[in-house]
Amino acid sequence: MAANTKEHIQYTSKMVRKIFRKKEEFHTSRARLPIEEKIKMLIELQKIALTVRPKRGEDDQRMVWQI
Repeated sequence: MAANTKEHIQYTSKMVRKIFRKKEEFHTSRARLPIEEKIKMLIELQKIALTVRPKRGEDDQRMVWQI
């Protein structure tokens, strides 16, 4: 049986700055999208949420918006 070892990544400050810059660019690009595109993305996220967390009973009234 192999030993269960965890590898740790050492991030440099340059790498961290790049990660946060890319994250900011991603969020800025999403903020510029038209509202219709944002709603489509929201619907897709709702569909994913329904598959990840199944209904918890008869009174669970979750739904997904329809386009």
